Amino acid sequence: MNRLFFLAPLTLCAALLGTAHASCAAPKDMNGVWRANDGGTYYVRQLGNQVWWLGQSSDGGKTWTHVFSGVRSGNTVKGTWADVPRGQVRSSGALTLTLSGVNSVLGFKRASATGGFGGSSWYMPCDDVILNPVP
Repeated sequence: MNRLFFLAPLTLCAALLGTAHASCAAPKDMNGVWRANDGGTYYVRQLGNQVWWLGQSSDGGKTWTHVFSGVRSGNTVKGTWADVPRGQVRSSGALTLTLSGVNSVLGFKRASATGGFGGSSWYMPCDDVILNPVP
C-alpha cells in the first residue's frame, strides 16, 4: 500500500509533463500562431508550398496590420507583404524568410525585406512553463 501511495504522484507528474511537452512540439509546416520580436502576432497558413499570414501589432492591430503571401521552397519563403487599412501604418514590400529546423519548423528569421518591415525573428509560443516558458 505504501508503495502505491508513493508511485501514484510520480505517475501523475510524468503524465502531466508528457502532455505539456507534447503541446510544445514544433509543427511540421508553418501553420499556426507565431509571435515575432516586433511584438506582433502572426496567423500563418501553409497549403502545399503557398504561405499566407495576417500579422497584427500587440495592440490588436491598431498600430499595424498586414497580410503576406509567399511561396516556400525548402527552408526559404519569398513573397510580398502589405499593410491593410486596419492599422495606422501604410507600407508594403518584399520579404524573404529562412526557416530553421529539418523535419519541423522551429522558427524563422528575416533574410531580407523592403518597405520597412519590422519583424526579424518568429517563434511559436509554448504553454509549457516548465520546459519552455513563454516570455
